[in-house]
Amino acid sequence: MKSSRPNMRDVAQLAGVSQRTVSNVVNNFPHISPTTRRAVEDAIRQLGYRPNIAAQRLRQGQTHTLALAIPNLAWPYFGEIAHLIQDEARRNGYSIMVVETAGTREHEVSVLRDFRTNLIDGLILSPIELDREGLAELALDAPLVLLGERIQDAGIPHYSMDNVSAASEMVHHLYQQGARSFLILGSTHTRATSSAGALRQRGIEKALSELGLDSWAWRSVEVSPWTAEGAESALGQWLESNTLPDAIFTMNDLLGAGALRALSRAQVRVPEDVLVSSWDDTVLSRFSTPALTTISPDTHAIAHEAVAGLIALIEGSGRAGDSRGAAETDVDAAEASNAADNNQPSTQVSDVTVSYTLTVRESTRRV
Repeated sequence: MKSSRPNMRDVAQLAGVSQRTVSNVVNNFPHISPTTRRAVEDAIRQLGYRPNIAAQRLRQGQTHTLALAIPNLAWPYFGEIAHLIQDEARRNGYSIMVVETAGTREHEVSVLRDFRTNLIDGLILSPIELDREGLAELALDAPLVLLGERIQDAGIPHYSMDNVSAASEMVHHLYQQGARSFLILGSTHTRATSSAGALRQRGIEKALSELGLDSWAWRSVEVSPWTAEGAESALGQWLESNTLPDAIFTMNDLLGAGALRALSRAQVRVPEDVLVSSWDDTVLSRFSTPALTTISPDTHAIAHEAVAGLIALIEGSGRAGDSRGAAETDVDAAEASNAADNNQPSTQVSDVTVSYTLTVRESTRRV
């Protein structure tokens, strides 16, 4: 039974030309006579023919589709990043397919193993448990860029912020507000938290040392994964048998929201009794009561740099990370120069660090 949807053969028959000629007109190839082009375009309009864009792109070896693999869309930070990356991809003529990995090594490896270049042109991955060695074992030969702190120096474009400096700046701010004892809320020792958490703790310890405060100045409450529910439960239990610190440094906004809930239940006032800081500057920190002082990574820059870097790899237009607004480190200039001399995109890439802002709000501002 003949399909009701007109196809290229129908257009060719009506226009009196070959299917190849119809394809050449649809793809705007040159060297087609005006008469032939007009006949094909008239037939397309008359039949209401619509080219199969997906099939065309597959034949051309490019689908203009990118994949974004992130841990959990329900976490505000990753939801906002996904939204910004989708907008950035759309502005560049690409669509986005989003995959959740649940932040586990098993799912992250599964996404990478199932990566098919005939369906997806490139992948943006935010790994939580997969490490550099595990990524190397997969021996991927496809356009890939990484987000976050988990995998660095892997010879793959990587986009993140300076967690050590940001954490240090936050501690200095809390100190300026009168804090001399600190509680760190959020595990740094599990596989899922040993990257970002460890870097932020390093920044905390660095700042305390600069301020002349020793290891006695801080304690920690382990929470993993970094969820509001986990923070409320863990901090609530800790408050029952411990002295209140001057400041609570939470590792992300979810933990910050949970901390505020636990403190409210314990009838502890913020910021009068204790200062509370968070991280990520998501909607949770902006609309909590009180609003949370937080580290605000430049998520717009992360989205822009990641998409631009991936498209550069896909289209062979240059080395990922060459776009403006980011600082690069450890670039092999000689290799990049040699690649340029041979008209080939360089395979040497570097970690790209985007900026951040310390956003001070009510939770650490004492009038």
